[in-house]
Amino acid sequence: MRSLRYLNSVLTIIAVLLTLNLYTMWTASPGGELLSASQEAHAQGIPNAGAQRKQIIDELAALQVSVNDLKTTLTNGSVRVVVDSMPSE
Repeated sequence: MRSLRYLNSVLTIIAVLLTLNLYTMWTASPGGELLSASQEAHAQGIPNAGAQRKQIIDELAALQVSVNDLKTTLTNGSVRVVVDSMPSE
């Protein structure tokens, strides 16, 4: 009998706490709506993904041309490295 009274007390306390939690969530949300994990997020100004990819591809092509020019310059012998002085230790 004593354990049944304890169980009823604990369940009553849990019910009161859940009610307070529900009330807090209800009053804290804008517009009085319950907060849910399934609410949709609406981003502002989503860019065009296709245009972004085209821009990235164009930039990669320009970068490839620059790397090829640099490689040609380094391999044809027109660049010389001269050390004027060695740093002292």
